Amino acid sequence: MELQTALSTLLMPPFAPLVGLLVALALWFFPASSLVAKLSLPLAILCGLTLWVCATPAFSDWLGRQLLAQTPTAPSVEPTAVVILGGGRYRDADTGAERLSLTSLDRVTWAVTNAPKELPILVSGGRVYKDEKASEAGLMADVLEKLFSRPVTWRENCSRTTAENAANSAALLHDSGVESVILVTHWWHMPRAAEVFARAGIQVRPMPVGSPGELLPRSQSGVLRWLPSAGALLRTQVYWRELLGDFWYRWHPLPEKRNC
Repeated sequence: MELQTALSTLLMPPFAPLVGLLVALALWFFPASSLVAKLSLPLAILCGLTLWVCATPAFSDWLGRQLLAQTPTAPSVEPTAVVILGGGRYRDADTGAERLSLTSLDRVTWAVTNAPKELPILVSGGRVYKDEKASEAGLMADVLEKLFSRPVTWRENCSRTTAENAANSAALLHDSGVESVILVTHWWHMPRAAEVFARAGIQVRPMPVGSPGELLPRSQSGVLRWLPSAGALLRTQVYWRELLGDFWYRWHPLPEKRNC
């Protein structure tokens, strides 16, 4: 998983533009009359502008809306279960104590608030890294049962990626005769998640958490939409990662059910 994360980072801002700037600096040391040296300034300008644009609220908002447009329409079949996808955890480096990240907790509370209460719940998410103790599914189930008094019917504890979420969850659901579900995950993750669940043979009614507009503060309107900010750059990175992940999944078969 570390290798996969590293490879995706290489293709996303800010890493890619920063590498381009370093290359431009290296080219500048070549003899001034050489073609290589003459490429240094255009390359530096291109990478600098790319980094600037990627860090603007205007671009991150536009990219997010392109991603949102890929969300599939809901099928006419009535769902018979709710699936909540894990979105990470917090882990104390000293004590090893673990709890749900804000992303995961947001999905759990969204499902409790908006999903039909009579439908059974499946939580999906395993241990992504070897030093993690509890599965994300276990952490989500504890919150659902202890804080919200909502029983969890299935715990899919072994998946590490969205594709494994789909493959493992589909195996559990098919064994119980479930073919259509309400899928709960964030709106920016929904297009990729819904598509891969459909490929696994599960009909999906999306129940996305949030929307692009809520992530654009009122203070970032007008000319401020074109000024770089750390928040906008982070959103661009998240959306770009989803687009890369969707492209990867389209060209690769679903994984087999993962056991742990």
